[in-house]
Amino acid sequence: MLSSIPMQVAKRPLKILSTGAYLPKRVVKGTEIDQKLGISAGKSEEMTGIAERRYVTDETASQMGAYAIMGALEKSGIKYEEIDAIICASGSMEQALPCTASLIQRALKQPKYNIPCFDINATCLSFVTALDLASSLLATDRFKTIAIVSTEIASVGLNPKQHEAYALFGDGAAAVIVQKPKENETCGVIHAAMETYSEGADHCRIEGGGTKFHPKNHEPESDKFLFSMDGRKVFRLVLETIPEFFSKTMKNAGLTMEDLSLIIPHQASGAGMELVRRKLNIEKSKYMDILANHGNMIAASIPLALHYAIEQGRISRGEKVMLMGTSAGMSIGIVAFEF
Repeated sequence: MLSSIPMQVAKRPLKILSTGAYLPKRVVKGTEIDQKLGISAGKSEEMTGIAERRYVTDETASQMGAYAIMGALEKSGIKYEEIDAIICASGSMEQALPCTASLIQRALKQPKYNIPCFDINATCLSFVTALDLASSLLATDRFKTIAIVSTEIASVGLNPKQHEAYALFGDGAAAVIVQKPKENETCGVIHAAMETYSEGADHCRIEGGGTKFHPKNHEPESDKFLFSMDGRKVFRLVLETIPEFFSKTMKNAGLTMEDLSLIIPHQASGAGMELVRRKLNIEKSKYMDILANHGNMIAASIPLALHYAIEQGRISRGEKVMLMGTSAGMSIGIVAFEF
């Protein structure tokens, strides 16, 4: 009988004070994608489930990240000077050096305040990974208040030869301000887990830009500098691995599906999200889906969906939420927390 009682898991302290977001001005409808790819009208939306997404015009990743942080700060009740660190959790970088977080600090144009800034890149799982790390940093009192921001310009690296992948992605940024909760507050990270199946490392990739295929040795127009994805292999590996991973994580977290008010998945693709939802028997009402109007925004997808969930009142203080996704590598990650 004892084995049927959920285990009690000690939460790591983390309170989400507020969220912010920035979406580029340019709206790109599916019809524009269809014309670009030379396919029949409505085909891109049929393939991906995405009606529109945003593309940057003159915005940079650091500018978008700064806008998202300022939006979160305005609602947080704290001042910029109270932030102890900026973590940029993104799958794309504004430039090879320095880290995007330092460029975001500059773009914020605040009074000189030399807090540490660093990046975390676990591609689409970057925000989930950063939230997990932030709870550990707060638990040790290394920091008391942290700004985590995911800012992505996916549109620059898309390959029109790969129709489905080209139609999937959008640009934008989302941020959260997190803090160590007060003694009487119960919010915190309940459990976090991540596994990497490197046999799928080539299923999603951009080969160029690093030391293996450096730009000085290749033509700038080379496909090596564009995003490449084998969607079928990604789906196959995810469906093979995620059920056991999800079951194990729920058990280790001491959670049941009834405990969760909302599950926020990475907004990968319409078909992918629905396959995972059905495979894991998640109710539609508990599954946050913003894909149709934003596309896959790499690491920014999950915090943007979290931002909307809070804004729309879909989660309230004291409720339990799960962030879940997959990423290039290939990795699966989950963070469950009490909001």
